[in-house]
Amino acid sequence: MAKCFKERNEAKARNDQQRVKELNQRGEAHRENMMLLDKEASAKIFQENNQNRRNPVDLHGLYVSEAKSYFDIAVQGARDREESTLRVIVGKGNHSGNNAPKIKPAIEAHGKSLGLSIAVDPRNDGCLIVSIK
Repeated sequence: MAKCFKERNEAKARNDQQRVKELNQRGEAHRENMMLLDKEASAKIFQENNQNRRNPVDLHGLYVSEAKSYFDIAVQGARDREESTLRVIVGKGNHSGNNAPKIKPAIEAHGKSLGLSIAVDPRNDGCLIVSIK
């Protein structure tokens, strides 16, 4: 994908419009394929981490945007089951760049923006406890 866009820019510099169009279409096709594969991979990661469980929900291994989407689904499921709390495993960030958590602060902020009360589990700082209203 990046190679196509790089070559496209070079073709632009040469004013080769036919080549620009061709490379742009190829680059976009690669981008769409990458997004599809990312979505499939995140679904498999989520399924693997959450086999036979509803609560807690494990968001390890996902990108932040994917984690937010699965969090929303988990919250709705907990509401549908009339559960009062949802435990969300977000990890401590040990596998993130600079060992800084990415999912945890994003889910805390996202949950609060939805009006949910969220606390860090006092026994495990890689887990959040969400109060379902």
